[in-house]
Amino acid sequence: MNRRSMLMFGPLLLSIALIASACAVPTSPAPQAQPATAAPVEPTASPVADAPTATPIPAPATTAEAKLKVLATFSIIADLVRNVVGDRVELITLVGPETDSHDYEPTPSDTAKVADAQLIFENGLMFESWLDRLYEASGSRAKRVVLSEGIDPRLFEHTHGEDEHSHEHGADGGKEHSHGEEKAGEHAHEHGEYDPHVWQDVRNAIQMVRNIAQALSEADSANADFYAANADAYIAQLEALDEEIVGLVEQIPEDRRKLVTSHEALGYFADRYGFKVIGAVLGTMSAEAREPSAQDFAKLAEAVKAEGVKVIFLENVTNPQAVERLAKEAGIEIGPSLYTDALGAPGTPGATYIDMMRFNARAIVEALMK
Repeated sequence: MNRRSMLMFGPLLLSIALIASACAVPTSPAPQAQPATAAPVEPTASPVADAPTATPIPAPATTAEAKLKVLATFSIIADLVRNVVGDRVELITLVGPETDSHDYEPTPSDTAKVADAQLIFENGLMFESWLDRLYEASGSRAKRVVLSEGIDPRLFEHTHGEDEHSHEHGADGGKEHSHGEEKAGEHAHEHGEYDPHVWQDVRNAIQMVRNIAQALSEADSANADFYAANADAYIAQLEALDEEIVGLVEQIPEDRRKLVTSHEALGYFADRYGFKVIGAVLGTMSAEAREPSAQDFAKLAEAVKAEGVKVIFLENVTNPQAVERLAKEAGIEIGPSLYTDALGAPGTPGATYIDMMRFNARAIVEALMK
């Protein structure tokens, strides 16, 4: 192509190249032209769901440490324990309110409860005469805590049927009973040499609470401070109760502070608060035992008259027929039913240990002041 042709087509070729260049720009955007707010998430950042170690999740309730399994032999002990443990343990009671522990007959389900327990609180002093057999039969490995430990036990002063019942002490300190021609099992249980009703003196109940707190702290050290604090708070209430009873009894003239009851359960109460126990219809026997002989009744009636006693007290686990017979023979009144070997049912004046002791003291004072 000659020089003249080149000059003619040069501008045209330049125009075509510029147009082609302009059309090609959108297909290849420059990275620096992208707005900053549209930048994608950094690929190295892990999603929240993939980082559980950043905020630990509490273990589900089902994996929480199991509560200590504690068993109380009867209702009064159970209430003392409950005031120390709060909701930190699983508490089971064998002999419930309004039920006489003397005549308790274990059931298969009770055997299973004993077997499952880790700690057993018992009164001791032969009050739960059935516990040794039940414990052995259950194969339990629970630690047994005798709450009367540290308490100076009193000897029984009154028994009934001395002519009918001879008592022999074995080499092991246990007590055997000779009942003449009566068959074994026909007569209700008798206690041993010592009076087991230690809780009837509030100061003894305080010692029992201390024993409870110590045993729990040893078995469950993680909650030792909790048990100690509860025990201290409860003991303060018991100390106030003891002072209250002392004040109530002071209202009674000394020559009227005489007690006759269904069976001998108020010895510690009498010793602590200044009463004289004249006698008990059923002696040391279970409150559900058969009536004593005519000779026993005559002797007790004579003693009641000689002492000028005006009232005999029933018990919440008692045989009312024997009490009614003595009241008629001695010419005395029947007083209120007291809570002695068991708490009252929920909603009654004796539903707790403190309630029962306060009710008993007030009922006795009111009856003897008439």
